[in-house]
Amino acid sequence: MQIAPMAAPGLEGSSNNSFHSAKAAAESAKFSQILNELKGRADKAMSAEDAAALQKAEEAAKRDKELRKACEGFEAMFLNMMYRQMRATVPENTLFGESNALKIFQDMRDDELMKNVAAGGGIGIADMMYKQLKPQVESRNAAQNVIK
Repeated sequence: MQIAPMAAPGLEGSSNNSFHSAKAAAESAKFSQILNELKGRADKAMSAEDAAALQKAEEAAKRDKELRKACEGFEAMFLNMMYRQMRATVPENTLFGESNALKIFQDMRDDELMKNVAAGGGIGIADMMYKQLKPQVESRNAAQNVIK
């Protein structure tokens, strides 16, 4: 009579179990590698999209600032013309006389004064023009972006 060796529970086919666990670990590592690679690609794509969106926002802010500056420049020019006409109504000073240099100085001073007035809020012409022109400028820029 021969006695059969006793097998411990769970050890039956232990070489087969270690193969399956090694195979599962390798597949898990490969899956993790693929997942990390895809995450990296997605991050690059998102960063490119974010960069494009940021660039568009910066361009829009720049155009907005240029529009504001143009409106203020127009208001300064308008105020300067109005101020010159107001000055023309004042009689000239005949006591000391007026030279060309003094007239040039007054014109330059008036120009700078009206630029500062317009930049400080002025009489509201720049604000009204800005509010009226901004939608037109935005729609034109949107149309240009579609064409690109």
